[in-house]
Amino acid sequence: MKKLKPRIIVTTAMDHLPESRAILEKHARVTYAPFASRAKLLRLIPDYDAILTSVGQKIDRQVIDRGKKLRMIATPSTGTDHIDIPYAERKGIMIQCLKKDYHLLKTITSTAEQAFLLMLACLRKLPFAFDDVKRGHWDAARWRGREAAGRVVGIIGYGRLGEIFSRLARGFGMKVIACDPFRKISDSWVEQVSMKELLKKAEIITIHVHLTPNTRGLIGQREFSLMRKGVYLVNTSRGALIDERAFLRALKSGKVAGAGIDVLAGELEGKTGNHPLVKYARSHENLIISPHVGGCTYDAQEKSHRYAAMKMMEFFK
Repeated sequence: MKKLKPRIIVTTAMDHLPESRAILEKHARVTYAPFASRAKLLRLIPDYDAILTSVGQKIDRQVIDRGKKLRMIATPSTGTDHIDIPYAERKGIMIQCLKKDYHLLKTITSTAEQAFLLMLACLRKLPFAFDDVKRGHWDAARWRGREAAGRVVGIIGYGRLGEIFSRLARGFGMKVIACDPFRKISDSWVEQVSMKELLKKAEIITIHVHLTPNTRGLIGQREFSLMRKGVYLVNTSRGALIDERAFLRALKSGKVAGAGIDVLAGELEGKTGNHPLVKYARSHENLIISPHVGGCTYDAQEKSHRYAAMKMMEFFK
């Protein structure tokens, strides 16, 4: 009797990823339900052996319990806070993510590039200057900014993305300091310092750490109080790494001269339109927010989805 191919539901967009789709469709019976609502996912999931999902889709106990046939949950990302991993593993479900696939991750630079872009956009007030031009103005003096060269940039978390960011900063002639309690930094252009020292010295701070119970609220009122007045802050990791109430106070007071963020706490629940930081950004010119697009490039997504698809097929073999 011929063995049936596994049934896989895909809730991440893949229309633009032909290579990844081809791998899945050759070896599995695939249903595409990009950005499926929670109600739709709960209705569909009982029929599938695996799900390929993304950071925008919450896979919690209810979804896992409904997935009676589930043997694998795969996500083409390093972040896994959208999945209740301990519960899934207790149910005997395999979790596939990219967190430790370093040989692949070293080739994916999109999020580090987004962090660097946000830093430059803050320093040069780029989106606000462009908005002003679209209103018919041409006022260079109003949008006078800062150079990156010669500035002290502090990198919190010197993993893959922190290291890529440091190389970009080095190319721009910046002085790089970094803190990471889990790694001895050997790059000659980086000075490894304590968290406290970094907060005090850095003119620009960029965050590159995973969200865990220990890192939630990593940057709070105490940390903001240690920063120099007029600091610039970048966060492309997870919104909950920052105490957002303390962040708002720092923005309003001028402690933070400019911030560029790609993430918000509560974004998985869709709480973005009325988010306090979004509301603040509508009427202030020291906060830039992008909609979690750090890894959202054709290049990065094809690499990550293709790899996830191959790992899924290996599992089902």
